[in-house]
Formats: sequence, C-alpha cells, structure tokens
Amino acid sequence: MKVLLIDVDSTIPNLALMKISAYHKARGDEVGFNISDPDKIYASVIFKKNAHAVDGLRFYYPDAEIDIGGSGYDLEKKLPDEINEMVPDYDLYPDCDTYYGFTTRGCIRNCYFCIVRKKEGKFRRLYDTVDEMWDHIIPPGMRKFDKVTFLDNNILADKQWFLQLARDLDYRRYGYKVDFNQGLDIRLVDDEIAEALSKLKPINDWKFAFDDISYKDDVLRGIEILNRHIKVRNTCIFYIYTHGDEQYEDAVARMRILKEHDATPYVMLNMDAPKTPRLRALKRWSRPWLFWTIDIDDYVGGGTLKMMKSRGMIE
Repeated sequence: MKVLLIDVDSTIPNLALMKISAYHKARGDEVGFNISDPDKIYASVIFKKNAHAVDGLRFYYPDAEIDIGGSGYDLEKKLPDEINEMVPDYDLYPDCDTYYGFTTRGCIRNCYFCIVRKKEGKFRRLYDTVDEMWDHIIPPGMRKFDKVTFLDNNILADKQWFLQLARDLDYRRYGYKVDFNQGLDIRLVDDEIAEALSKLKPINDWKFAFDDISYKDDVLRGIEILNRHIKVRNTCIFYIYTHGDEQYEDAVARMRILKEHDATPYVMLNMDAPKTPRLRALKRWSRPWLFWTIDIDDYVGGGTLKMMKSRGMIE
C-alpha cells in the first residue's frame, strides 16, 4: 500500500503522523510526505482557520481512501488504539532533534477559550510507570536526541507523577533537556515543584499562563515560590491570552502586574478574533526589549509607535 501523509499546519513535528508512519512502515507499506498515486491519505489540521485547506483532496485523489483529523478539523476524532500505541517514527521529519509525547491527557481546568476538555476529557495518567511511558516515546535502545518535549496540557495536576518524571529527567535519563510545550499551571506550583524545575535543563523558557485577572493572587504566589529556586525573569514567560479587543484593558493590567513583579509576558491573541490596531500594538509591546523600557501608554500615545514605523523598525 502507498500512504501519503499531509501535515497542513503543525508548528512542531506532528506526533499523530509520526505514529501513523510507524504503523504503516511496520506493515511494509510505502509511507511519507512525497508519495505519488497513493492508496490512502492521512491529513492533519491543527488550526481551525486552515480546515478548508483539505477541501480539494477528494478531487485530486478520487481513488484514494482519505482520513482527515486534527483539532482544527474534528475535535472528537482519535487515532485507533493500534496506531496510538506505536512509538513515533522520528525519521519522518529529517530535521527533528527532539522526542515528543504525552504522559497525561485532559485537564482539571475548564477555561472558556480552551478545547482540551472537549477534546480529551478529564485529566488522567496514560501510564502506570515512568518506564512504561519512556518505552512509548523513545524507540527501544535509541539514544538519538538529547531533548524531549512533553505535550501534556496540565502535567502539574498530578504532582507525584510530575516529580517522578522530573527525577528521571534529572538523574537516570542522562539529563535530557526538556520542554513542557503546553505550559505549566502556575496555580499548582509549590516549593517541591519549583525545586524540581530548578534541576532540569529547559529547552526554552518555562511557560506559565496569566489568562485571567481573577487568579492574580495565585500568580503572584507562584512567582514568589519560583523565585526562591530559579530566576523568574531570566527563565520564565507568562502567556497573556486576549480573547478579543474587549479584553485589551484587562490584558494591559495583567502585563503591568507582571512587570511590577519582574516577570516577562507573552501576548497570545485569539486566532479567530479581529486583530485591531491596539491588539497589534499590545502584541508588539510584549517584546521584551520594549516591555522592559516603556509603558504601553507611552509607546502608543507618545509618538514612539509612529517614530518606529517611520524608521522601518516595525511594520
């Protein structure tokens, strides 16, 4: 069988497609991104705005069996168990230098803007032991990369599991560099968790979120705890989710709170909402070199924005 894979919009190697590739290679099928005259096609769409990118597949490949999935296309669709249990085929992405996988699914939160609870359900572990987890992420006997990225949506919701995993990353597994791609829940941080983080080697900054002003006190408490173990300003970023222009003032307030406590924000705009001029300015202001030198009112209202545009410093 000839199997064509289509990665519409993944920003990192697509774990589902890597597992599909491993499954079909094990069956002796020809599989990849450049397969002509395929018998079967798998397409993955991560972002809803790109759902129509696959509309023409049935026209171009009338004789092929077509299977389309991904959170941007169908939230309820899941990989069959026999595929989901495969160790990913990292050779599918020649430039890949990182292991990827989930250790938990779901989330204990139910944020109004988030699809996780609808897609994955309640929070749960996927494995009974850390050793079992490693066997599903890294091919047996393989030591190809020195980095691992976990895709869990709220791994701190199971503190003991996180601490077990952190100990493995720190000591027994050769000190892998690590990233928790979906971020860590600042409301669940305590001294044990912060100390565990301090012993790990981050691929990128540790990612947290300050998505709502209502949990300001939890954010500030978390920052205080983290600062006892790591330098927050140098090692962490805080996502500032902004659902639309109506949340502009709220986002500014959250960012100023972070600034007062020496923490760096990263503005995340709702992809489906119009990008108004002040939301675009908010996004630009979150660049560290701007954020730490000027307030947004001075940036937008004091002529700084016009000056930077005229000099070609920003678009």
